[in-house]
Amino acid sequence: MTNSDSTGSPAPGSEPQTSADAVVYQVVAARRMQWDALLWQVPALSLTAQAFLFTIALGSDSSRYARVIASALAIVMSVLSLHLMARHRQAEVTDAHWLADYEQRHFGNPVHGPVWAQRRNQTPAPRLLTRYRAFPVWMTGLSVFGIAALTTLALALFAPNVLC
Repeated sequence: MTNSDSTGSPAPGSEPQTSADAVVYQVVAARRMQWDALLWQVPALSLTAQAFLFTIALGSDSSRYARVIASALAIVMSVLSLHLMARHRQAEVTDAHWLADYEQRHFGNPVHGPVWAQRRNQTPAPRLLTRYRAFPVWMTGLSVFGIAALTTLALALFAPNVLC
């Protein structure tokens, strides 16, 4: 973290940086990485819980009450996971934009935020897998689990013989 380019000259638009500025920058950068890590832990933990609950809800030896309870819990897990993932994403994006603004002011060239995302998207990668942004894809995937849990709950309540 310097205020100069590779020639040692001050970076365009840079402002003097105090050690307190550097500490704040490091704290926000570390926090942003923590939010990003937490963001992607949510679906992993949620899918583990969902798998356990669906094993009960769809198990041939489960009672009707066990199916109803497991399905209801799976719905709750889906909603809670979507909420938590959205909040972690919101915090991560907020910090990424703060960092990008800071870098633009102090270094003239941000390495976080939208500029980084544009660079990343220009890097060749399998188009089929990178066409869509990961966050909306995962939110949709977790929503599908919620819909499956809702369907299982409806079947357990109104057509229990279908699940046997």
